[in-house]
Amino acid sequence: MGAKNYYDVLNIPKNATEQEIKKAYRTLTKKYHPDVCKDEGAEEKFKEINEAYSVLSDSQKRAQYDHMGHDTFTSASKGQYSGGGFGGGGFTADFGGFGDIFDAFFGGGPRRGPRGPQPGADLLMRIQISLKDAVLGSSRDADVMHTEPCPECDGTGSKTKKTRVCPRCGGSGQEKRENRTPFGNFVSMVTCSMCSGRGKIPEEVCKSCNGSGHTRVKRTITVNIPAGVESGMRLRMEGYGEAGDPGAPNGDLFIEVEVLPDKNFRRIGDNLETSVEISAARAAVGSKVDIKTIDDRDVELKIPAGVQHGIALKIPGEGVRRRGRPGDLLARIKIVIPKHLTEEEKELYNRIVELESNKKDKKHGFFSDVMGKVKDSMK
Repeated sequence: MGAKNYYDVLNIPKNATEQEIKKAYRTLTKKYHPDVCKDEGAEEKFKEINEAYSVLSDSQKRAQYDHMGHDTFTSASKGQYSGGGFGGGGFTADFGGFGDIFDAFFGGGPRRGPRGPQPGADLLMRIQISLKDAVLGSSRDADVMHTEPCPECDGTGSKTKKTRVCPRCGGSGQEKRENRTPFGNFVSMVTCSMCSGRGKIPEEVCKSCNGSGHTRVKRTITVNIPAGVESGMRLRMEGYGEAGDPGAPNGDLFIEVEVLPDKNFRRIGDNLETSVEISAARAAVGSKVDIKTIDDRDVELKIPAGVQHGIALKIPGEGVRRRGRPGDLLARIKIVIPKHLTEEEKELYNRIVELESNKKDKKHGFFSDVMGKVKDSMK
């Protein structure tokens, strides 16, 4: 997309309200719709407007867009696309047409004149990734079933690749329908049943696609997962949705991410947390231990003397690697008391107990001496 960000496309400030976004969208779509504007580049501008509106009109998408930035939010559109199958490996997919995200922008009433080439519908796909992939970023492959222009007729639906004006709607893509009711006859405009709203029909029906102009195929895509992605976020792959009408762009593929829990790490914002088990002796005198990071490296953690159970020690820069400064790794101290001791260990622990008892007795003895002297002076 040529514009710097979606706010620039709609000519609105970043703090624009929902009503301001909708108003700007309707104004621009009326101006640049292909049925109205015949200027060069109007169709591409129209697509950019709808792309921006589909994100900014959704509060969840807008929050993700503002948080991640334009480049990161749209980075998935740089993925690779190839034919053939793939095993999947951790992917679960759920496809469903989003439908037209910008219908009825002329006030919801029936539209006059030809409908024009319609963009393809968007698709939604859900994938599951590990916490490690979410923290570090990765690339994954998956199979996508979608429609493409029929190769036999170049998407025209006609064996001769030629079309003619629909005799039923006269090329408007709509036909009148009259409904008789007790209150009178009502006339409404509906999509033409013969041409499905295209305004044209095949000169000779293509046998390969039965005149639809589309064929369903399976493709393998490579999804680029940016570092820092969270559950519920959607990545967008431009043009990988359903095929549009001849001359219209394909829809987009939106990939919704679910981050699976990890047995060793827990995410808290841009920080990661892990637990470290140490003995009571190490907690008392201090020590050094090796901590495994989420990318399987060993880093040294210095444990100060007298550390308490449940305290979190910070290792800077070993958290989520989002743009800018990365998060930290928090090592939560867990003091473990041994259940089984050797004779030597028992002897040492008993010695510690004796020392603690002596220390306690001395404190009590000093207190008793002081109080005794106070009592004597009061007699």
